[in-house]
Amino acid sequence: MAAPPKAMNNIHDKYPDNDKMKHVFIQADNKAYPGYGDRHVLLWWSNSNDEDNDSNFVTQVIQLTGQAGNYNYYAPVVKPRSPTSTARHLQIDLGNFTREERDKILDLAKRVQFNKKSTVNGCRVWTRDLLESMVNQGLITKAKFESIDAEIPLMKRKEEA
Repeated sequence: MAAPPKAMNNIHDKYPDNDKMKHVFIQADNKAYPGYGDRHVLLWWSNSNDEDNDSNFVTQVIQLTGQAGNYNYYAPVVKPRSPTSTARHLQIDLGNFTREERDKILDLAKRVQFNKKSTVNGCRVWTRDLLESMVNQGLITKAKFESIDAEIPLMKRKEEA
């Protein structure tokens, strides 16, 4: 795991996580998946301050970044977002998590193995591995995982080309 590059517009220093209970979401590009092509997925929760309004929506993001042949995992990443950006994409609530549980998710994420140069195993495979680790740690149920997998769907790991 590496620190995010400056180009990612990371504002974690200004909006760090706190000790409040927070809903954690999985987001998949677009509202529906046509069944072919790539579909980016990520996990996120709000790091906005109580006094922030919709024009200052800030989220902590957990994702495999890049594209086929050039993947990376960076943490922590906190980015400003517009509420309309979340409305354009599928959002699935994973539940309400304590700070300790969110820290566990971050720890599990940094442990997910991936090949930076892969052309067959991208972010949906990485996210699948993360969610399976979350099931194994009791952070989400197997039924929740299966529901997410059916709706997004997540890809299974393949042999490298």
